Amino acid sequence: MDYLKQILLQDKPSDYIRENSDKIFEMIPELKLCKGFNQNNIWHVYDVFEHILHVVDGVPKDLVLRMSALFHDVGKPFVYTEDENKVGHFYFHWNKSNDIFLSFASKYNLEDSFKNMVSNLILYHDINVDKLNNDELVNLLNIFDKDGIVRLFELKKSDLLAQNKKFHYLLKEYEREKIKLLNMKK
Repeated sequence: MDYLKQILLQDKPSDYIRENSDKIFEMIPELKLCKGFNQNNIWHVYDVFEHILHVVDGVPKDLVLRMSALFHDVGKPFVYTEDENKVGHFYFHWNKSNDIFLSFASKYNLEDSFKNMVSNLILYHDINVDKLNNDELVNLLNIFDKDGIVRLFELKKSDLLAQNKKFHYLLKEYEREKIKLLNMKK
Protein backbone atom coordinates (compact mmCIF):
# COMPACT_ATOMS: atom_id res chain seq x y z
CA MET A 1 0.00 0.00 0.00
CA ASP A 2 2.88 2.38 0.75
CA TYR A 3 4.00 1.75 -2.81
CA LEU A 4 0.68 3.06 -4.17
CA LYS A 5 0.71 6.04 -1.79
CA GLN A 6 4.18 6.99 -3.04
CA ILE A 7 3.02 6.83 -6.65
CA LEU A 8 -0.13 8.85 -5.98
CA LEU A 9 1.89 11.65 -4.39
CA GLN A 10 4.17 12.14 -7.40
CA ASP A 11 3.86 15.29 -9.51
CA LYS A 12 2.35 13.28 -12.38
CA PRO A 13 1.13 9.98 -10.94
CA SER A 14 -0.20 8.73 -14.29
CA ASP A 15 3.37 8.25 -15.58
CA TYR A 16 4.19 6.00 -12.63
CA ILE A 17 0.88 4.14 -12.80
CA ARG A 18 1.49 3.36 -16.49
CA GLU A 19 5.11 2.31 -15.82
CA ASN A 20 4.05 0.08 -12.93
CA SER A 21 0.66 -1.02 -14.24
CA ASP A 22 1.27 -4.74 -13.65
CA LYS A 23 1.87 -4.17 -9.95
CA ILE A 24 -1.00 -1.66 -9.68
CA PHE A 25 -3.35 -4.11 -11.46
CA GLU A 26 -2.37 -6.79 -8.93
CA MET A 27 -3.45 -4.43 -6.16
CA ILE A 28 -6.57 -3.21 -8.00
CA PRO A 29 -7.55 -5.88 -10.57
CA GLU A 30 -10.73 -3.98 -11.46
CA LEU A 31 -8.59 -1.12 -12.78
CA LYS A 32 -7.19 -3.42 -15.48
CA LEU A 33 -10.72 -3.86 -16.85
CA CYS A 34 -10.86 -0.08 -17.38
CA LYS A 35 -7.91 -0.14 -19.78
CA GLY A 36 -9.24 0.07 -23.33
CA PHE A 37 -12.86 0.21 -22.11
CA ASN A 38 -14.52 2.63 -24.54
CA GLN A 39 -17.17 4.81 -22.95
CA ASN A 40 -19.17 5.32 -26.17
CA ASN A 41 -20.54 8.60 -24.91
CA ILE A 42 -20.24 12.19 -26.17
CA TRP A 43 -19.10 13.27 -22.71
CA HIS A 44 -15.95 11.18 -22.90
CA VAL A 45 -12.87 11.41 -25.11
CA TYR A 46 -10.79 8.76 -23.29
CA ASP A 47 -11.30 5.13 -22.34
CA VAL A 48 -12.12 4.63 -18.66
CA PHE A 49 -8.50 3.97 -17.65
CA GLU A 50 -7.07 7.04 -19.41
CA HIS A 51 -9.90 9.16 -18.04
CA ILE A 52 -9.09 8.00 -14.51
CA LEU A 53 -5.39 8.79 -15.00
CA HIS A 54 -6.20 12.29 -16.23
CA VAL A 55 -8.39 12.88 -13.17
CA VAL A 56 -5.66 11.59 -10.82
CA ASP A 57 -3.16 14.00 -12.41
CA GLY A 58 -5.68 16.85 -12.28
CA VAL A 59 -6.44 16.92 -8.56
CA PRO A 60 -4.10 18.57 -6.05
CA LYS A 61 -1.34 16.49 -4.45
CA ASP A 62 -3.50 15.25 -1.57
CA LEU A 63 -3.69 11.51 -0.85
CA VAL A 64 -7.44 11.63 -0.15
CA LEU A 65 -8.12 13.32 -3.49
CA ARG A 66 -5.69 11.18 -5.45
CA MET A 67 -7.11 7.94 -4.03
CA SER A 68 -10.65 9.18 -4.71
CA ALA A 69 -9.70 10.03 -8.27
CA LEU A 70 -8.11 6.61 -8.78
CA PHE A 71 -11.28 4.80 -7.71
CA HIS A 72 -14.03 7.25 -8.75
CA ASP A 73 -14.90 5.48 -12.04
CA VAL A 74 -13.31 2.05 -11.54
CA GLY A 75 -16.77 0.47 -11.37
CA LYS A 76 -17.85 1.66 -14.81
CA PRO A 77 -17.10 -1.55 -16.74
CA PHE A 78 -19.34 -3.47 -14.32
CA VAL A 79 -22.44 -1.31 -14.86
CA TYR A 80 -22.06 -0.41 -18.54
CA THR A 81 -25.20 -0.42 -20.68
CA GLU A 82 -25.97 0.88 -24.15
CA ASP A 83 -29.19 2.48 -25.27
CA GLU A 84 -30.90 1.89 -28.61
CA ASN A 85 -28.50 4.40 -30.23
CA LYS A 86 -25.41 2.51 -28.95
CA VAL A 87 -24.64 5.34 -26.50
CA GLY A 88 -22.88 4.09 -23.38
CA HIS A 89 -24.30 4.72 -19.90
CA PHE A 90 -22.90 3.97 -16.44
CA TYR A 91 -25.89 4.31 -14.15
CA PHE A 92 -24.96 4.35 -10.47
CA HIS A 93 -21.32 3.57 -11.28
CA TRP A 94 -20.33 5.46 -8.13
CA ASN A 95 -21.89 2.72 -5.99
CA LYS A 96 -19.89 -0.03 -7.72
CA SER A 97 -16.74 2.12 -7.66
CA ASN A 98 -17.23 2.66 -3.95
CA ASP A 99 -17.76 -1.07 -3.33
CA ILE A 100 -14.47 -1.77 -5.10
CA PHE A 101 -12.71 0.90 -3.05
CA LEU A 102 -14.16 -0.39 0.24
CA SER A 103 -12.96 -3.90 -0.59
CA PHE A 104 -9.51 -2.48 -1.34
CA ALA A 105 -9.60 -0.43 1.90
CA SER A 106 -10.47 -3.53 3.89
CA LYS A 107 -7.75 -5.62 2.23
CA TYR A 108 -5.11 -2.98 3.01
CA ASN A 109 -6.52 -1.97 6.44
CA LEU A 110 -6.89 1.70 5.58
CA GLU A 111 -7.63 4.02 8.48
CA ASP A 112 -11.36 4.60 8.99
CA SER A 113 -11.27 8.40 8.70
CA PHE A 114 -9.28 8.19 5.44
CA LYS A 115 -11.53 5.42 4.11
CA ASN A 116 -14.69 7.41 4.92
CA MET A 117 -13.44 10.60 3.26
CA VAL A 118 -12.46 8.76 0.08
CA SER A 119 -15.68 6.76 0.07
CA ASN A 120 -17.84 9.89 0.34
CA LEU A 121 -15.94 11.62 -2.44
CA ILE A 122 -16.44 8.60 -4.72
CA LEU A 123 -20.14 8.39 -3.88
CA TYR A 124 -20.83 12.09 -4.48
CA HIS A 125 -18.42 12.99 -7.30
CA ASP A 126 -21.27 13.16 -9.84
CA ILE A 127 -23.75 14.98 -7.61
CA ASN A 128 -25.66 17.90 -9.09
CA VAL A 129 -26.28 20.24 -6.15
CA ASP A 130 -29.00 22.14 -8.00
CA LYS A 131 -31.11 18.99 -8.36
CA LEU A 132 -31.07 18.13 -4.65
CA ASN A 133 -34.19 18.56 -2.56
CA ASN A 134 -33.86 20.12 0.92
CA ASP A 135 -33.42 16.80 2.72
CA GLU A 136 -30.72 15.69 0.28
CA LEU A 137 -28.98 19.04 0.63
CA VAL A 138 -29.01 18.78 4.43
CA ASN A 139 -27.64 15.23 4.16
CA LEU A 140 -24.82 16.39 1.90
CA LEU A 141 -23.94 19.21 4.31
CA ASN A 142 -23.87 16.69 7.17
CA ILE A 143 -21.49 14.44 5.25
CA PHE A 144 -18.98 17.09 4.17
CA ASP A 145 -17.31 19.76 6.28
CA LYS A 146 -15.87 22.82 4.50
CA ASP A 147 -12.63 21.02 3.60
CA GLY A 148 -14.68 18.11 2.29
CA ILE A 149 -16.75 20.42 0.09
CA VAL A 150 -13.57 21.95 -1.35
CA ARG A 151 -12.16 18.46 -2.01
CA LEU A 152 -15.43 17.34 -3.60
CA PHE A 153 -15.34 20.19 -6.07
CA GLU A 154 -11.64 19.66 -6.80
CA LEU A 155 -12.53 16.09 -7.79
CA LYS A 156 -15.57 17.23 -9.80
CA LYS A 157 -13.48 19.85 -11.60
CA SER A 158 -10.72 17.40 -12.49
CA ASP A 159 -13.29 14.85 -13.60
CA LEU A 160 -14.91 17.39 -15.93
CA LEU A 161 -11.58 18.57 -17.34
CA ALA A 162 -10.80 14.93 -18.24
CA GLN A 163 -13.94 14.82 -20.39
CA ASN A 164 -15.00 16.38 -23.68
CA LYS A 165 -14.03 20.08 -23.81
CA LYS A 166 -17.50 20.79 -25.14
CA PHE A 167 -18.77 20.49 -21.55
CA HIS A 168 -16.08 22.50 -19.75
CA TYR A 169 -18.50 25.43 -19.54
CA LEU A 170 -19.92 23.59 -16.50
CA LEU A 171 -16.87 24.66 -14.49
CA LYS A 172 -18.66 27.93 -13.76
CA GLU A 173 -21.67 26.00 -12.44
CA TYR A 174 -19.41 23.88 -10.25
CA GLU A 175 -17.83 26.98 -8.75
CA ARG A 176 -21.26 28.47 -8.06
CA GLU A 177 -22.44 25.21 -6.43
CA LYS A 178 -19.30 25.04 -4.28
CA ILE A 179 -19.76 28.61 -3.05
CA LYS A 180 -23.44 27.90 -2.33
CA LEU A 181 -22.54 24.90 -0.17
CA LEU A 182 -19.69 26.70 1.60
CA ASN A 183 -21.99 29.60 2.43
CA MET A 184 -24.54 27.19 3.85
CA LYS A 185 -21.86 25.75 6.17
CA LYS A 186 -21.37 29.10 7.95
